[in-house]
Amino acid sequence: MKSKKLYYVAAGILAACLVHTASAQPAGETNYFWSAGGDGATWSQGANWSTGVSPVNNGTTFQIYIGTGFPTATPTPIVISASDHVILNDQLFGPEWGETLDIYGTVTAGFGFCPIGAVGGPVSTVNMYGTASYASGDSIFIGDPFWFAGGPNVNFNLYNSSTISTHYLMPGGHLNLFDSSSATVTIGLLAGTPSAGAFGGISSDLTRWINLAGGKLILPTANSNYVTTLITRGIFLCYGKQYDTNEFTITDDGTNTTVTVISSLGNLNSVAVQPAGATNLMVGTHQSAVAVGNFANLSAVPLSFLDAAQSGGGTVAYQSSAPGVASVSAAGVVTAITPGTTLVTATYTGGTFGSFSSINSVLFTVTPFTNSLIHRYSFSEASGTTTADSVPGNSPTWDGALNGGATLGSGQVALDGSSGYVQFPAGIISGMDAVTVEAWANIGVPMANAWLFAFGNQDNAASPLGMNYIGFQPFTAAANAASLFGMGDPGNNNEQDALYSLVGGGVTNYLGNVHVVCVYHPYAGYVSLYTNGVLAAVNNNVTHPLASTLGSDPLNYLGLSLYAVDPFLSGSIDEFRIYNGPLTAAQIAADQALGPNQLIGTSMNVSLSASISGGNLVVKWPTTSALVDLISSPVLGPGAAWTSVGGSLTVVGGNYQMTIPATGSARFFRLQQY
Repeated sequence: MKSKKLYYVAAGILAACLVHTASAQPAGETNYFWSAGGDGATWSQGANWSTGVSPVNNGTTFQIYIGTGFPTATPTPIVISASDHVILNDQLFGPEWGETLDIYGTVTAGFGFCPIGAVGGPVSTVNMYGTASYASGDSIFIGDPFWFAGGPNVNFNLYNSSTISTHYLMPGGHLNLFDSSSATVTIGLLAGTPSAGAFGGISSDLTRWINLAGGKLILPTANSNYVTTLITRGIFLCYGKQYDTNEFTITDDGTNTTVTVISSLGNLNSVAVQPAGATNLMVGTHQSAVAVGNFANLSAVPLSFLDAAQSGGGTVAYQSSAPGVASVSAAGVVTAITPGTTLVTATYTGGTFGSFSSINSVLFTVTPFTNSLIHRYSFSEASGTTTADSVPGNSPTWDGALNGGATLGSGQVALDGSSGYVQFPAGIISGMDAVTVEAWANIGVPMANAWLFAFGNQDNAASPLGMNYIGFQPFTAAANAASLFGMGDPGNNNEQDALYSLVGGGVTNYLGNVHVVCVYHPYAGYVSLYTNGVLAAVNNNVTHPLASTLGSDPLNYLGLSLYAVDPFLSGSIDEFRIYNGPLTAAQIAADQALGPNQLIGTSMNVSLSASISGGNLVVKWPTTSALVDLISSPVLGPGAAWTSVGGSLTVVGGNYQMTIPATGSARFFRLQQY
């Protein structure tokens, strides 16, 4: 079931989502909305509030909403000063959408504290300093309240001797306990696994952590085993280090379970650099390098996790020995540019610990851009309940099974919209870092939220929900065509999709008979959707890792959703293909021109021909060519600047043909493979 959330909405509208109370706002109590109408920073300045006065602490404040409601480029931090004492009877909602709240005073809430940061949007931040304190009669929701999937993009930082106390703590985003700060949870830490969906809006173990960097966490007694489990899940971090149970001290005095780490790192002895993921990168993808410090009391501490005092106030810089092969950003992001190798190192300078060059380097190997056809279903069987995978060596292992009202005939599989679907074996795309799915389909009666294909899993709910999947919906309830990439349980709470609006000029344009291509390439940061050979939509903010998100992808369907409430697809499919790797725009355009029954050629020895027709230049080359990207440059030699022509590609008489307006200026043309 596809039900898109509207993340960028005004805070006042979000108030309608708050369903934790059984009754309306009590008479005589007031809601306060931050307007930033004054200096945009001072909590106690009345002009910053829609009421004209700041929230009062005499028991008449009901709820407080912090933030502009929409993302701003450079939001001013909102400051609760040491002399401010904030008392409210229900909830402190915010900061929102990239705002920062700095707390030096005291805050008490009857229900909870809920900072929100939208998925794919700016990070919202809460900082507590000095002896600041926050106490709640119920809950702290760090980016993930159970009634509203606002987003886990929240950093909640406690510095100095600041404290928080709450009945329940729900970490959807990041909680960092620096210095001698502490967090006390009197009833329960709610950190359910993604598969369990415990109170889960859109958080998962990939979005949450509790980082003890000198501070401590106090839980109800007998939580030792649970804490150990959370450490092994990577949720508890020691100065940014994951999965290391030896660094934590867990004590139980019969009343509380207290989790602590060393209070002082000691002197910095050396700096090293570590890879955060794979070191073999395809051209156009990226991974990260992480600078770590080896301190007297703890080794391999990620320097990016430390506050200014702990890191000595120094800064880290990264270097690539071959920046033409792979560049490296100030944050350590390594981007593959051209095949070859490079060594990535790091330096630490400007701090009280002195200056250090990393004692090692990390070798990154950049491989050529590649993709390969791994599954192909042409539905050429005259009848029966099995359709073969025609890629050599794949049948019968990867054959598809027809179910319900799915039938074969005339080179297609027909899906009746009521019970028919095709199921592929489990694991058909498992272990891949990039996948392209291509289909020629005729979408029948447009049923909202029906799926053309779905690869992933379901949960164990009475009416199962989809989890950890990719898929394509030709028509959503919001009148979009959607290339879906959902992580967690349910996946639609944490989707990173490419959405193509089917509404234009007040008219809804259904896809009908269409060539559709969905490209999932997270290590290059995107999911894209092509219709009839043309890019229709792209999401360039994709962070889900494909292989680990999909896992073993046990459930793989044509015409059937992973959500039990969704309808079956009505229509037919002429050809269905799966590629290991991303297809390029030129390859997709060539496939569209060739149609469903012909693959791109394999010949690398081809030549171009050109002619003038009606003021246009017509360039041709044979369809046996493996080279399908026509590129041009105004000059040859060292000053050449080759770019894709990007015209409309057709097939005429065994040749690719591209018609280009003649410009009167010299242009040189050639082909490349991608």
